[in-house]
Amino acid sequence: MEMLAAKYSDDLEKLLPEAGALESARTYREKKVKPLLAGIVKVLRSVYHAYLDLVSKFERLQSSYAREISKNSSLSDRIEGLASENQALRNVAENYERISRAYGPERIAATVEAVKRQEQAGKEKKHVVKHQRDRVSR
Repeated sequence: MEMLAAKYSDDLEKLLPEAGALESARTYREKKVKPLLAGIVKVLRSVYHAYLDLVSKFERLQSSYAREISKNSSLSDRIEGLASENQALRNVAENYERISRAYGPERIAATVEAVKRQEQAGKEKKHVVKHQRDRVSR
């Protein structure tokens, strides 16, 4: 395309010389004007196709950019949520450290295990009651 554009951007006198003394208008038109116009049309078509390709690429890039902006916004929201959750967990960890220093790590560990066993027993009890209801309803 660039070669064609350079070829047809020369001086007009070089591209379309004056008709010879014995050259008819029809001959001049057929041998010089038509090939020149055909070349110009070829250049214009290639420029138009390049333009369409660029428009298509631009639209794809725009939609891709919009998706990335949306993803970025979602990630920013997620980061904010995680930061607040992180702060809450840090507060819990600080409170645990305070209690651990006050009552001793062994006593805290034993208490935590006792609570876990109690919670597990409660879950099992609910599970048994649910299965008994299911059997009765059948």
